[in-house]
Amino acid sequence: MTEPVDSLFTWFREMHEKKPIHHDDTYGWQLFRHADIARVLTDPKTFSSDTVRLYNEPQPDFDLFLMGNLVTSDGPHHKKLRRAISHAFTPRAVSGLAERIERTTDSLLDKVSGSDAFDLIGEVAYPLPILVVAEMLGLPAEDVPMYRAWGDALGALDAATVPPEVMEAEIVPAIREMNAYILEHVRRRRENPADDLLTGLARATIDDKPLRDGDLIGLIGLTLFAGHAASMALLGNAILTFDRHPEAFAAVRADRDLLPNAIEELMRLYPPFSRLVRVTTTETELGGQPVGEGELVTLWSGAANRDPLRFPDPDRFDIRRDTSGHIAFGLGVHFCLGAPLARLEARIALNALFDRYDGITVDHSAGVEFEDPMQIICPRRLPVRVSG
Repeated sequence: MTEPVDSLFTWFREMHEKKPIHHDDTYGWQLFRHADIARVLTDPKTFSSDTVRLYNEPQPDFDLFLMGNLVTSDGPHHKKLRRAISHAFTPRAVSGLAERIERTTDSLLDKVSGSDAFDLIGEVAYPLPILVVAEMLGLPAEDVPMYRAWGDALGALDAATVPPEVMEAEIVPAIREMNAYILEHVRRRRENPADDLLTGLARATIDDKPLRDGDLIGLIGLTLFAGHAASMALLGNAILTFDRHPEAFAAVRADRDLLPNAIEELMRLYPPFSRLVRVTTTETELGGQPVGEGELVTLWSGAANRDPLRFPDPDRFDIRRDTSGHIAFGLGVHFCLGAPLARLEARIALNALFDRYDGITVDHSAGVEFEDPMQIICPRRLPVRVSG
């Protein structure tokens, strides 16, 4: 990795040593240790996921999306929403996508066949998961550029730091456009059902009633965004990390049985999202310090995954490490539904790259670019050179 990602991890180390629990005006109560963060994530009654109202005034388009947004919902409503879509992400359902993922991966790599250099993110890591999730939903592949724009808007949402003028000028228009698009496709599926997730959601019920427009928008919009972000980050971070650790790269190439655990280690070291947020529902305490009701709590999950009290020598990349307990996909009732899909896409795509190319190296001279690691830990542009 490189700046600013490495700077974030350096800061995590400092916070582990000096201020593992502290408060500031931007992020509220900040937690860095694995045990403290796990405690919060497994106590949704005290630490709510509905943080948006702390810093944003009601806005109709945004509120419509939030109705079905699993990330910011709590309690019975969250459970009902999750039940409405969880069938699509069971291990059996996800394993049935393997052929589709392999086909899409081969098609993308065929497009750069004959070239010894290309942008791994633009040509493979981004389009692969978004094409797979679009096909799952039953949405047109030709609209992928729009999906990326909407995903960027959703990814920029931050309960603590989005200025109102940015929310109104940049984020809300994108969400409004996405809302209208989703509802139009739901209407079409109700008139012409198909064998896809969109049809299933259009027919789904909660308490024996059809899903509301907001429920559908939140579930479908989140699936579009979260359904590709983790896989994109994992693929990009994998090639970057293997490039820095050629001995590990050679070991995985020689023994593909090492790949699943290597993927878990990559998720531990470079989780797609560096933090989660919660808000207190009652008076409580953190590290012996009193915390009032309605206070923001920022959980630096990226720091938890590098906590030396949980993972010995935590900054070392070790493909044989016991990675159990990492929280790259969250913990508790909000554990990521898409985790099995992200793992499968990464395994298939990396195997395809290893099979097709004898050599894969990062071309740093061509300019590696990164996303904002406060939003997503992932290269935005990753030039690679390939051979064989």
